[in-house]
Amino acid sequence: MSEIWVRSPREWQQAAFEEYTSRLPQTYLAAVCPGGGKTEYALAVAKHLIQQGLINFVIVVSPTEALTRQWADKATQFGIALNPDMQGDQPRNQSREFVGGSVTYGLLAAKKNAFAFSQAMQIRQTLVILDEAHHTGENKAWGVAVQTAFELARYRLLLTGTPTRSDMDRIPFARYRQDADGVRRIVRDYDYGTGRGVRDQVIRSLDFRFYDAKVNELPFGDTVPMSANISEAVTRSDHSKFMGVVMDPESGWFSDLLPAVHKELTAIRRTVPNAGCLILANDKDHVHAYARLIKEITGHTPAVVISEKPDASETLEAFTDSDEPYIIAIRMVSEGVDIPRLRVLVWLTRTKTELFFAQGTARVVRIPDRADSGPAVVFMPSLDPLRELAQGIDKDIVHEITELEQQVAAYEAEQLELLAQNTDGNGAHPPPTQRGAHPEEATQCMDESGQLGFSSFSVEDVELERTFLGSEPHAVEYHHYAQYIIDEDGMAQTDVAVVRRLIARGRIPAPGPTRDPHEPPQQSQAAAQARALFRIRKEYQDKLHKICQYIGRVHFQDDFKMVRGRVNRETQANADWATLSQTKDGITFAADWAKSLDAGGPR
Repeated sequence: MSEIWVRSPREWQQAAFEEYTSRLPQTYLAAVCPGGGKTEYALAVAKHLIQQGLINFVIVVSPTEALTRQWADKATQFGIALNPDMQGDQPRNQSREFVGGSVTYGLLAAKKNAFAFSQAMQIRQTLVILDEAHHTGENKAWGVAVQTAFELARYRLLLTGTPTRSDMDRIPFARYRQDADGVRRIVRDYDYGTGRGVRDQVIRSLDFRFYDAKVNELPFGDTVPMSANISEAVTRSDHSKFMGVVMDPESGWFSDLLPAVHKELTAIRRTVPNAGCLILANDKDHVHAYARLIKEITGHTPAVVISEKPDASETLEAFTDSDEPYIIAIRMVSEGVDIPRLRVLVWLTRTKTELFFAQGTARVVRIPDRADSGPAVVFMPSLDPLRELAQGIDKDIVHEITELEQQVAAYEAEQLELLAQNTDGNGAHPPPTQRGAHPEEATQCMDESGQLGFSSFSVEDVELERTFLGSEPHAVEYHHYAQYIIDEDGMAQTDVAVVRRLIARGRIPAPGPTRDPHEPPQQSQAAAQARALFRIRKEYQDKLHKICQYIGRVHFQDDFKMVRGRVNRETQANADWATLSQTKDGITFAADWAKSLDAGGPR
């Protein structure tokens, strides 16, 4: 297992990996909550299939260009070189150093690209990873392209955090069943929902902050007393109209809210210096006004990301790697984009479907460091439709954890009964799991080495965790101590919250000095230092391009095409399919040629 993973896999990742590799189905759908770690899981599967000689080509398809590069960067850590600049009409025409490509659904659906990929499937043994697969309805352009391109793929791994479509269109290659109520539902081969993610401290819980406003006259005609609140004055049918008021930078709602947002973010940044806030906006005409208000009130200039702008991906990537506090985005950051340092969300969009709400709030739930797993904070208008969506998320979490509790209780009862049947009559074999006398105690057990472990988690724990972290969310010493115990005793990650609880109640003494909890394991450090092949190739190709530009401008009347053509013929340094070695040879040849020409040598 250690040869596959770049760090110790989460419990669900290992279980899903073993389940998949034991069966090797042609199509497999993993429904994993946003932030749950599905990217690493999929790349571990890809690495295993490559090592076993079952595939020799990997294609990852995702919704945005930013995601294609994130996949390529992450794949580098697994020793898989993916090309995010793969040509859609010639997917096999690339450097042999690449194992495959990372492309968008949009590229796949353009022109005749799907047919080109279909031809590649006939030649290569391919694993296709469809990220956010719910985007691909069978009767929609992306869905048709996916079906055409990957019908002949050797393996297809479908990943999604929301495995349903609002239009009820089928997801290509996914299996469906007809339930007793007559509803057709998708079959999930592996399911890791939000409740389990919160339970396992893999993703953050959400702390929703609803902000009201006092008004005199609503702009759509209704007059109410000055003392009345918007939430009381606005009916459900007026929701969209009021959101227009909230989103208007001149209405004052955003500028009144911003000090509270900045205070919360500043408090978080005391212990998480690079924590960020996402302003999820609806109207691109307003973003620059929002940016001006943020600058005036907080002193910080926010990053602005508008999907239609050509520099959107670069801006997003720069913000991801920086420690700047604010980013304003329209649609582009609503799904799939991984910015783990986001901790605060401001909801300034009219969209209120369950799917979009889940995708939007998922931007702030990722936990890049287990030492900091406090709740994320979401600021939004105090309106019933938004409150109901927030309550829906909480109910789903509690429901899923309740089901897990029931499963654990049933398993414990079964084990106790089996153990009772196998004792020697003198009670010599104590039960492996023993509920504490106090109803609030964590379940305790002794492992083979005699170490005390903790293996239960309940709805009560979730509520307590919210209360504890909510009252003192930035007292990270508790997180440090918990991490120390986990590291020293080899306990599972799923027990983080239980350990924290026992420390907070004085049931476990705080240990001595700990290692820096922000320092990742050595293996992860090495992986993080790995640079993606496509980035290194781009640097070399850019350098070669500049030298050729110089030669053409100074010596051949700007005939760059001729200059680059000669360099390519001499060294095979073609921009599309050259290896790093060939590109380096091209740089050396071009630099020597430039020196010779500058010295008056032959042309």
